Amino acid sequence: MKKVILLLTVAATAGLTACSKCKVCIKESSPEVRLCEKDYNTKTEYGMTVDAYELAGFKCKESL
Repeated sequence: MKKVILLLTVAATAGLTACSKCKVCIKESSPEVRLCEKDYNTKTEYGMTVDAYELAGFKCKESL
């Protein structure tokens, strides 16, 4: 059972990294920050980083 869960997790992660998203976060008097999902180990880690910047006062929006 553990092998099946691990295999599904790896397959889902591989599928998510094929389509990488990026956000640009800006805040007055601070340098622009570009966050790309492919630079993080998991989608959750990426989301938590974006949330942390937004809590710090940055405005993050999707980037091309």
